[in-house]
Amino acid sequence: MSAFSTPAFVLIVITAMVILIFRDWRINTIALAVQYLAAFFLVTLSWPIEVAVVKLIVGWMATAAITFTFLHQKVTETQTESEASLFFRGFAGLLTILAIFVLVPTLKGNIFPELEPVILQGGLMLIGMSLMQLGTNSNPYLTIISLLSFLSGFEVIYAGLETSTLLTGLLAVVNLGLAMVGVYFITKTAEHEDNTDLEEPS
Repeated sequence: MSAFSTPAFVLIVITAMVILIFRDWRINTIALAVQYLAAFFLVTLSWPIEVAVVKLIVGWMATAAITFTFLHQKVTETQTESEASLFFRGFAGLLTILAIFVLVPTLKGNIFPELEPVILQGGLMLIGMSLMQLGTNSNPYLTIISLLSFLSGFEVIYAGLETSTLLTGLLAVVNLGLAMVGVYFITKTAEHEDNTDLEEPS
């Protein structure tokens, strides 16, 4: 699986930027699914594939739960944004990428000497981009996506430090729990918007 480490890292960077910049739920759910696949390949560098595949399955289950909820709610409208806001988030994402590349050599030498650089870079990229996303939006759906990405980055780094079946199961439960929270908030937001439309005078 080491041959896939560099392409997996590139996919993580691309999908993280896509999730940060765009607000279309269709684009973001596809990016999240691809991101879980890339994180899976990085995890296989440290864990046996039969253990790492749990992360992939759970991640895709969480993504599917959110996607089917949107389809059920028939959410088709996307928020129109100015080019300035898209540029700002893109620029912030590029600064985050630059900061991670600068910090990784120091972190590897002083804190995580046992981790391969690509694992540390991939994990920090997921964590850094998700934190940037959390700071640039208040949408419940995007917040859940960001938390899932943050947790995925933590798993990538932790996998390189220790193999724990118990923690793997616990993180799987947390991932699914976050997805269920996302489903709840998506449903409640759609119901609120429907009620608001009904209350508006014609």
